[in-house]
Amino acid sequence: QEYAVQYLPAESDSGMFGGNSNWRGPVWIPVNTLLVRALLQYYQYYGDDFKVECPTGSGQWMTLYDVAREITGRLAAIFLRGADGTRPVYGGSTTFQEDPHWRDHILFYEYFHGDNGAGLGASHQTGWTGVVARLMQYFALVDAPALLAQGNRQAFQAATQ
Repeated sequence: QEYAVQYLPAESDSGMFGGNSNWRGPVWIPVNTLLVRALLQYYQYYGDDFKVECPTGSGQWMTLYDVAREITGRLAAIFLRGADGTRPVYGGSTTFQEDPHWRDHILFYEYFHGDNGAGLGASHQTGWTGVVARLMQYFALVDAPALLAQGNRQAFQAATQ
């Protein structure tokens, strides 16, 4: 008998591990925020000399700052309109994608489909999922040289004054 844990981009399809065990694929903004913060901390130590391949297998090498910015961009893209005018967060919901009363009101879902970004779980997680706005603000204001020269807090404070 084979035992395996497969990748599931959204909800669990079995009762394994107690049922809807979401750690196998969905995107959680708070976990990604912690990862971005850790990458920025390591970037302050290693600087521009340390690079990793991102995305894995792409042959493209980035600093940890650039990886953190890349992750933030991917998270932000869940909420922003794409070239086709739709927002991934709303998946196939015609009402939220097209209705003028709803299409520009962003819902901050609990977690997101790992392949297409559609919102899953509770739709009112403005506290922990809304932190994506702070990540977007950070990278709009603090560039890599400022982070290395001033440190995280000072660079952000200087940019917001």
